[in-house]
Amino acid sequence: MNTGLWINSLLPIKIINTVWLLLAAFMFSHSLPRRDHYVRRLITWSLASIVLSAAIPLLDDGLLFVSSMFLISYIMTLLAVRFCHKAGWSTVCFVGAAAFAVDHIASMLDSINALNFPELLNYVDTGFMSIPIIVNYIGCRLLVYALTDYLLIKKNRDLDTDAIGFAPTFMIMIVSLIINLYLNLVFSNLVPDKTYWMSFFVYLMNILISLLLLFCQFAMVRENRMRAQLQVESLLREQAKAQYRISKENIDAINIKCHDLKHQLLAVKNVFDPREYNEIMEMINSYGAEIQTNNEVLDVVFQEKNFQCRKLGIQFTCIIDGKALDFMGTTDLYVLFGNLIDNAIEAVSKLPDGETKNIQVNVRRDRGFVIVTIENSYTGELVWSEGRLTTSKSDKRNHGFGIRSIEKIVHKYNGRYSISTEDQIFSMNIVFPAGLQSN
Repeated sequence: MNTGLWINSLLPIKIINTVWLLLAAFMFSHSLPRRDHYVRRLITWSLASIVLSAAIPLLDDGLLFVSSMFLISYIMTLLAVRFCHKAGWSTVCFVGAAAFAVDHIASMLDSINALNFPELLNYVDTGFMSIPIIVNYIGCRLLVYALTDYLLIKKNRDLDTDAIGFAPTFMIMIVSLIINLYLNLVFSNLVPDKTYWMSFFVYLMNILISLLLLFCQFAMVRENRMRAQLQVESLLREQAKAQYRISKENIDAINIKCHDLKHQLLAVKNVFDPREYNEIMEMINSYGAEIQTNNEVLDVVFQEKNFQCRKLGIQFTCIIDGKALDFMGTTDLYVLFGNLIDNAIEAVSKLPDGETKNIQVNVRRDRGFVIVTIENSYTGELVWSEGRLTTSKSDKRNHGFGIRSIEKIVHKYNGRYSISTEDQIFSMNIVFPAGLQSN
């Protein structure tokens, strides 16, 4: 039996390469939904990948065979992601292409260092895995992997790669494999006498191509996410239009009914006990009292939210100059103040029983500007990301549209907003230039 087919100089390289490729893949797939018995699956499949990579015999020392041999490790990595996570094949291809690109960047950086210090870092020249070679190998990968995690993965954990579709991610994976896995093979065969700068150029081109492929991958996902968000926001706006019409009809009906009830009670006033009569009239007045803002849309919004606050035991106070906001469209007004007050109600509702729960809204004109202020008490910590307030819900993919809608409407009308959180009082101030049209 020719043990040289299995035990040779490539054996540690095959094993180590498989380990790092698996690390890169699981780094990208860390936030994906996991299958049952995840740890057991992870250990089992990782060991199987390593053993299979080690068991591949060296039938030929040519670059074509060696490259294809490492391709098997790559395929095992793809299967490991699929075996351990609840992910479609488009996501598996996405993770595989990204993992290979990152590992290839690290490998090329390793090769550039070896090119500059051949006596110290070049495995072919030294003939054995020296300490400097190992340090260079591990150091390059730790550096590239850490930068990838910080610059890409942490900022894109909620990306829905399955939504892109299988064909685009599969094509990126194939292009990545063909270009990065076999580019050095073509270079080595076509250019037998390689100069320093020629080798440096090829390594650098490998890095740039891998970076470009990574950029294309995440650009596709971000574009898909933005398209999905626009569709959801468009749907929400249509729902807001319908909700406004329904709310207006309901409030008009309530006001008419309360008005009729007051007149009916007056006709039979002597039947009731005076105290009982006053309590009934007070209740009717509280629900039938129209909030007058000099803006029909705001009248509907504030009366609707006032009903909601009364039900939840929240004191709702508003001083509104509705005419100041006549420059805004009906749907924009309804969505803006609906989201502002809904966010305030949600925050105030989390306060412990016994604490004062109140929301204050003010709209006024001041020296050529329209200033909108909403204040409410809150408990807990606010969630910020890149200097912006975000949803506190764990499922950020399907929440946070209210916050984005507020920002878009404010910017649409050339406005600016600021937030202060002193003494557990949340205060949002929005400033619009009076009389200006939207963008």
